[in-house]
Amino acid sequence: MISEFFTTIPDTFVALWDFGRGFAGLAVTLGSVALVAGFCLAAVRLRDSHGWVAAIMGGCASMVATLWAFGILPSAWIYFLDGQSELLTDQVIPSQIVIGDFVVMGNFYQVFRDSIVMVETMVAMVAFGAAALWIQKRYPRTLAEGEEAREQSGGYK
Repeated sequence: MISEFFTTIPDTFVALWDFGRGFAGLAVTLGSVALVAGFCLAAVRLRDSHGWVAAIMGGCASMVATLWAFGILPSAWIYFLDGQSELLTDQVIPSQIVIGDFVVMGNFYQVFRDSIVMVETMVAMVAFGAAALWIQKRYPRTLAEGEEAREQSGGYK
C-alpha cells in the first residue's frame, strides 16, 4: 500500500502538469503574480502624489488576488481531483475510512476534496483580513494638505 502511494506520486505530478496545460498554465500563473506585484508597486509609488490612482491600483491587485484565491484555485482543485479520481482514489487519497468491517466514512474522497477547498478558503479569508489590517495600519488615512479636521457634532440634533 505504501509502495503504491510512492509509485503514484510521479504520475500525479504529470497529471497535474497536463491539467495546468504545462508551460501555458505556468505562464498564466507567473503573469498573474507579476500583475499583482506591479499593481502593488504602483499603489505604493503613487500613494503620495496620486491618492485615487493608488487606491485603484491597490483595488486591481486585490481583485486579481481574490479571483485566484476564491475562484481559480478552488475550482481547479475540484476539477483536477474529479478528473483524476481513477489515478488518485485509493492510491493517494483513500476512498473510504474503514476500521475492521465497520465503515466509518464511505465517501472520504469527496469529503477530503471539499475539506481542502474549505481550508484554502478560510486561509485566504484570514490572509486578506490580515493584509487589510496591515495596510490600514501601515498607511493611515490622512487629510489633504492644508485641510483641517471638521468639528464633530456628537450625533444628530
